[in-house]
Amino acid sequence: MRQLVWMLGIIVLGHISGCASLHTSTGDADDRIDRWLNQQEYGKALALVADLKESHSPAISTLQETQEKINIQIASYEQHVIANAESAAAIGDWGAAFALYHDALSRLPESTLLQQGEQQLIQRHAEYVETLEIDRLIAKGEWTLKDLEISKMTAAKDPHGWFGTYSLNRKIGGANTLALDLAEHGRRALDHKDLTLAKRVLPLASNLSNATEIEALNARLQEMLKDEELRNRNEQKRIPEAEVAPQQIPVERQEKKQRPATNGQEQKKAALLMADFKKACHEKNYVEAQRLMSQLEKQGVDDQEFVHLSEELASDVARHVTHLTKIGVIHYSRQQYDEALSVWKRAHTLDPTNEQLTARIKRATRVIENLKNLRTKSGATQ
Repeated sequence: MRQLVWMLGIIVLGHISGCASLHTSTGDADDRIDRWLNQQEYGKALALVADLKESHSPAISTLQETQEKINIQIASYEQHVIANAESAAAIGDWGAAFALYHDALSRLPESTLLQQGEQQLIQRHAEYVETLEIDRLIAKGEWTLKDLEISKMTAAKDPHGWFGTYSLNRKIGGANTLALDLAEHGRRALDHKDLTLAKRVLPLASNLSNATEIEALNARLQEMLKDEELRNRNEQKRIPEAEVAPQQIPVERQEKKQRPATNGQEQKKAALLMADFKKACHEKNYVEAQRLMSQLEKQGVDDQEFVHLSEELASDVARHVTHLTKIGVIHYSRQQYDEALSVWKRAHTLDPTNEQLTARIKRATRVIENLKNLRTKSGATQ
């Protein structure tokens, strides 16, 4: 009987200790979450909220609000890390960029945004390394070509010298190996229709070696260059009205006489629009210039000056949009969300089909709204 009472006492004591332990572990849940958020230990904060949801613990009465607060801070943290990593990669500090993702994923291992950002960084770094490798091969190939020429001249002066001949043969073998490496990069460039890279490596490979496969790749390059030149000519080919056959000129003059007098007014209107368009382009007033360009296109204006100005405008707008996007990224990385949103909206006005800008604007708007809701709830609570 005493043993039974003793065992029951142990069981009751264990339950009491368990309850006390639970109260101790959950009673300061708010403080623990705030501490982890301050330390940017978001994974731990999320894990505690998940445990509290499963246990239906009353330790935090506003569990949903706490979850929203954590999510808002996580969203801001993710964008901050991504922006800083992009800035580091842009200046070639790849170590710092990878370190940012490594640290962030140790805090938020389940973050899809951070995982995707790291994978994109890995891809960009691989492309950067490949570019460096190609530049190194090209530099080595150019040096080898000059060294071969000197060695051939030296061997020609002493045709019976065994050392000169031996050295030249070794260099020719090395040049063949290097040429094949260059040719492989050229082949991949042709497969991806990267004619700029192909033109850099294939002629050099051909100068280093007369291998059959290299000659075939160079022939393929020449065919693709001819096709590209033909396409460019067809696209740029325009037949001016002044080159119309002389026998059609009298007919056109007669038709002009029969046209209504309103044509003269339309021409004057087009001339005024053209003057305003040139002024807007000169003053870098891109929004107005785009509006005027659209009106001139509707009126069928397509003279050489208008085409040239339109092309320059498109190029200037693209550069300006890129500049504004980068400024917005800097604001966003500093948590200046209103400024970032304003800049990105200006860029979007110039390039409304830019999906990247659309996504950035939606993200910034969402963060701003969440922060406003959080401030409102905090004020109401106080």
